[in-house]
Amino acid sequence: MPPMLSDTDKFDGTNWPTWSNHILSIAALKGVVGYLDGTIKDPMITTSTPTTSPQPETPWNSLLPTIDEWEARNAWTKILLTFNTKNPVGLGINISSSAAEAWETYKSGYEATSDMARQNAEQELRNLAFSDGDDFQTHVTIMQNKLSQARALGADITSKNFKTILLNSLSTSWDPVIASLYKDIPVSETISQFQVWWLRINQNRPVN
Repeated sequence: MPPMLSDTDKFDGTNWPTWSNHILSIAALKGVVGYLDGTIKDPMITTSTPTTSPQPETPWNSLLPTIDEWEARNAWTKILLTFNTKNPVGLGINISSSAAEAWETYKSGYEATSDMARQNAEQELRNLAFSDGDDFQTHVTIMQNKLSQARALGADITSKNFKTILLNSLSTSWDPVIASLYKDIPVSETISQFQVWWLRINQNRPVN
């Protein structure tokens, strides 16, 4: 049987980037990527006169499997998809044909939607702005949560990128400290120094 993901990792219609990467990694290890992308063809279709004589066993990634091998490996690949999906029928997945046709319904139904969700999540992160009088730690927490959401949707935002986004989110009153923090230091250290700065400038601020 194919590996089964945990319930939280199974496909639910919202986690396409992470789930599809899991599936492709498993398929690559097993040698069945060709059954997903359709490059390993059904010999019943491609062979005009299928042979019935015994044939030597082929590896799983062979482009020329026997009819029995193709059927077994295609079934294995389709189980990998459907058993790791919550309610595949409800999600509109074609489970009645080959693994490649099933995979195509996943991609056509959710790849573009996930790309849009990723772009929206990235934009939401970049649109966050800190105003004088806001709580800095709250601002950082919100930004880190937005970063996690964007990365979960497939956004390639490195720690260095996040540091730049954080610096750009601050108001002009932070310019004196921002200039010194563009140097190459970890984002965690940048946040710590910002926290010290924020506490210092708020020590004498009157409490409402």
